[in-house]
Amino acid sequence: MLILRSQSPRRKEILQSLGLHFQIQPLPTDETSLHEETPVRYLERVTLAKLGPKSDTPEEVILASDTIVVFQNKILQKPADVSEAFSMISELSGKTHQVYSGLGIMTDREKIFEYDISEVEFHAWEKSEILEYIKICKPYDKAGSYGIQDPNSPAKNFQGSYSNILGFPIRKFFLYHTLWSRFL
Repeated sequence: MLILRSQSPRRKEILQSLGLHFQIQPLPTDETSLHEETPVRYLERVTLAKLGPKSDTPEEVILASDTIVVFQNKILQKPADVSEAFSMISELSGKTHQVYSGLGIMTDREKIFEYDISEVEFHAWEKSEILEYIKICKPYDKAGSYGIQDPNSPAKNFQGSYSNILGFPIRKFFLYHTLWSRFL
């Protein structure tokens, strides 16, 4: 059985588009960043925590993922409200930032962590454009307060993996196809 430890609709869509059969069983996870924690250490800690306890069932493969937006080595998580969303998008406006997505895979024999990094350049938006985007797209479930797939997204250009920016490092996932290909 393939288990996805996430409620992200984007991760669900990506895995379904690959033809995978899986169950969604998210675990509550503390996503608070620790003092002076680097983006990669944060991502590894949270991604592996989302996997939960070690599986004792040989038939189970458990997947977890986490995505963060990083600007000037600062982690931008999901906004709590309009004010936070506005602040994040304003900070990123007209600039380039990184999107890190972590992948955790656990079987009864191993626990794996991988991650991918993509770069996203934002349009230089005025206050009214930012507020309109927030009003229409309600980006409260998205790291950095935006979705690259949203209509009128603030993203102007990107380098790297589109699926990574959506929230799942598919290129890293394919490296471990021998663990999950039986669920196709």
